[in-house]
Amino acid sequence: MYTDDKNAQIILALLKKYNIKKIVVSPGMTNVPIARSVQADSFFDVYSIVDERSAAYFATGLAFESGEPVVISCTGATASRNYLSALTEAYYRNLPIIALTSQRYASDYGDLVPQVINRTVSQLDIKRISVSLPIIKDKEDERACVLSANKALIFATKRGCGPVHINLMVNSFSFSTVNLPDVPRIDYYQTEDLLNEECVSQLEKYLRDKKIGLLIGSHRKFTQKEMVAIDNFINTYDAAVFYDNTSNYHGKNKILISIFCDFKKISTKPDIMIDIGGVIGDYSALALEGPEFWRISEDGEFHQRYGNLRKQFDCPEYIFFKYLTDNQAKVNENNYYNVIMKEIGEVITPDLPLSNTLISSLMAQKLPKGSSLHLGILNSLRNMDFFELHDSIDSSCNVGGFGIDGAISTLIGQSMVNKERLYFGQLGDLAFFYDMNALGIRHISNNVRILLVNNGCGVEFRVNPVIEKQFGDKLHEFIAAGGHYGSAKAWAESAGFEYFSAGSKEEFLSLIDDFCFPDVSKFSKPVLFEVFTTVKDEQDGLSLIRNANKSLKANVKANVKDIVKEVLPERAVDILKKIMVK
Repeated sequence: MYTDDKNAQIILALLKKYNIKKIVVSPGMTNVPIARSVQADSFFDVYSIVDERSAAYFATGLAFESGEPVVISCTGATASRNYLSALTEAYYRNLPIIALTSQRYASDYGDLVPQVINRTVSQLDIKRISVSLPIIKDKEDERACVLSANKALIFATKRGCGPVHINLMVNSFSFSTVNLPDVPRIDYYQTEDLLNEECVSQLEKYLRDKKIGLLIGSHRKFTQKEMVAIDNFINTYDAAVFYDNTSNYHGKNKILISIFCDFKKISTKPDIMIDIGGVIGDYSALALEGPEFWRISEDGEFHQRYGNLRKQFDCPEYIFFKYLTDNQAKVNENNYYNVIMKEIGEVITPDLPLSNTLISSLMAQKLPKGSSLHLGILNSLRNMDFFELHDSIDSSCNVGGFGIDGAISTLIGQSMVNKERLYFGQLGDLAFFYDMNALGIRHISNNVRILLVNNGCGVEFRVNPVIEKQFGDKLHEFIAAGGHYGSAKAWAESAGFEYFSAGSKEEFLSLIDDFCFPDVSKFSKPVLFEVFTTVKDEQDGLSLIRNANKSLKANVKANVKDIVKEVLPERAVDILKKIMVK
């Protein structure tokens, strides 16, 4: 029988997946779940050594001579401190020692709990990585635990090897589990693996006849060499590319994430999703969870974007796409991209009120070819992500830290690189006024044009249906920061900007062409175009474009819900919603 603690089951199951057999156990109460479990499983080669200092050095000798990783298990108090000298030795000799320390309570060390000491900080040269496996209460805990355990075992056995630390929180001393769970192992690849023909052949075989997606988060500008490699990959595997306007992807088979996930809610997901780039600011992308994810991380970090991470590639993106398509004819004939586009059908832009949605739809059409666009987070980014930009237009947004600050300063910094290129900004009023001192930067020239959508508050809170339904106009007092600012006109003009504004749809339509005029010399100064919108129009704009693009399936669901709501009690409606989601 195995321990009933799920987190301990996960690490035990993964030790078996990684074929790590050798375990040195020092007696203690909190590591009983580990000791009893490995004692009951003939897969493991278990050694008992009372002195933890000796046990750890014993493990270094065992690891060196066998060439295999070795687990050392003890409790979390002073017992674990006795590992330090041997782990230091292992660190400088790159020996794969896995220090698995067990702790009964998650309490802070200051709570005077017996055998709980402050181990929040440890020496840099005793481990390559330290992870904690918490007591598992839900699926999120389980996912985090699986990722952390995989990371630790990969750091111990790959990338040059070395000691790692895993802290295991212990919840029980019950042993009724007959079989360990099937815990997914994350396969790890480095550049040299992709130079190995046999390894590449296995990966290509695995991809064959699968529906392949390429997910691109916020990304630096791609080089021509990278674009050619990605293009060849797409041709080989019939891949579909899921992107938003921070991806800076200007290749084939593009599908806006918002169209797939927000508007149409397409159910035809890929079997395998190749994941590159950084944060995706379009929250609807969460609907892409489900497929098997392969992550290409040029920074070497483990990024489990939506769970289900199965393969980690620690290599340049170019290497992955090049070597998985070299000398390959087309191997997938499922026309996955075309199948999706057929399901998406026509994307409709209805008659919209003056709102960020309308502004984005027209900016997407009228931005000059070859220009650059910087977007404010959330509402401006969300709305622009409904529309495709011309492939010659680079776009960006401060989605890394995902804060309200710095949008104008970033835009102006970008504009310094090429004074002959037009740099546009589109952002809301809170983000603008937060960073408005940037208008005074004396290096600004006439290649900067800023469109300020001034709705008088943080409208993000007012377009959130859950919060809006509960609080409505009360949100303005403290949550949505309503009434903080008026117009930017005085500040813009005092900072030497050309200023004009629109307070109606007709005014906006009469000015947008001048604002987007492709000649830098159209204005002798930088430009601020302030467009005043209302909360109601912002809400209606989003609602109209989403409703106009709902799939037939979504419309049927909505109609059924409306009909049932009139004849069934509220509890029955909640049950129906859960059924219909499935």
